[in-house]
Amino acid sequence: MIHRADIIVVGAGPAGSTAAKLLADRGFHVALLDRAVFPRYKTCASWINRLAFERFPYLKPKLNDLIESPFFGVAFFDSFLKRSARYLETRPSGYLSLRTKFDDGLRQIAVEAKAEFHGGSSVVGVEQDGAEVRAYTAGGDVFCGRVLIGADGASSRVAMSAGLRRGWGRSDYVICGNADIPYDAAGIERFFGSRFPFQVYLQYRMLYGYGWIFPKRHHICVGIGAMLVDNRRIRPLFAKFFFDLKERGLLPEDLELTGARFDVAPVGAVYRLNALTRGRVVLIGDAGGFVSGSTGEGIYPAMVSAEVACNVIPQALSSGAVETKLAEFNQAWRPELASYLKHLPGGDQETRTRNRINWIFRSTLAAGVAGRTFLYGEQPSVKTLLRSLWGSCRFMRTSPRAPKSGTTITALD
Repeated sequence: MIHRADIIVVGAGPAGSTAAKLLADRGFHVALLDRAVFPRYKTCASWINRLAFERFPYLKPKLNDLIESPFFGVAFFDSFLKRSARYLETRPSGYLSLRTKFDDGLRQIAVEAKAEFHGGSSVVGVEQDGAEVRAYTAGGDVFCGRVLIGADGASSRVAMSAGLRRGWGRSDYVICGNADIPYDAAGIERFFGSRFPFQVYLQYRMLYGYGWIFPKRHHICVGIGAMLVDNRRIRPLFAKFFFDLKERGLLPEDLELTGARFDVAPVGAVYRLNALTRGRVVLIGDAGGFVSGSTGEGIYPAMVSAEVACNVIPQALSSGAVETKLAEFNQAWRPELASYLKHLPGGDQETRTRNRINWIFRSTLAAGVAGRTFLYGEQPSVKTLLRSLWGSCRFMRTSPRAPKSGTTITALD
């Protein structure tokens, strides 16, 4: 069957659904395709900083449909769980969710904006000629449009079929293990408190990466993401990490490791691509490598990359040179995201990265700067320093659970 639309969006995750909603709001006929039938599972820690809710205010009335719980800052732990440093905030730093819930909520917002959703539509190829681009599905459907947006994840079929890339190189991604473990809501509050920061375990056992604990409403999320360059494997490493957390009293004694899943994330990989557009095809979100190289956070940059693309596309379609105008996206995203999407540390940068991490545990000021950098992608600046200095002098209202032994420092905003 042949379907026609102004714009075809392949992938209904945060990037694709945001693009579909924003373009539908502008009056375009949008076909939103995804290989899955929603709601669907995706391996992800699912933390969304508050910048997303400030930048996209239409999310706020839908908050209960999108998120599980707020978090208030971040608690850092060192490589061997001996030292901790905390940056705490009195208002939510962001929200924790389940991708099953968050993605389906965003998809529904796009549908409410009159985007046309086609679930169970796995795109197997893309062709373009003249003024038309076509997406072919495994079911035999053909979707024809004037522009196609590839938002179909790290293993994007659109990117490969359009000739934008064949795949990611080993240095372009990290391997992640994540488990959202069901747990009693009252038990979560007793163990972590009612206004908790999430917990980050920096370079656990000297890895190029970090582990995490994100307490949610009815789940405790435990995960680890790293570049595994020394023949270590993610599954036994994840099990070791979980055991160490319980041994240190950082997880409830009766919590059992269940439901662990594993995937790759193209962190900082946007810098590795020669182009994000080819003809009438545009890549956004994970498909384009829009994931922070320092934190692995990809939801906010995915949504912002969609917004930037949605500003370029209408201009391109109203111009006499669509493909040339679309190519402006290759640079248009940088003013919005370059400071947030840092390169993946490694090589000559690794020693410098380890030295910076050690500073986090030496002063409340350093903890505050690190907290704001981690959460919001802020570059160290006078403004960030002043915010951290002001916060470090304030009274600590709450505290995350700390290791059984070791040192702890705290900064508050």
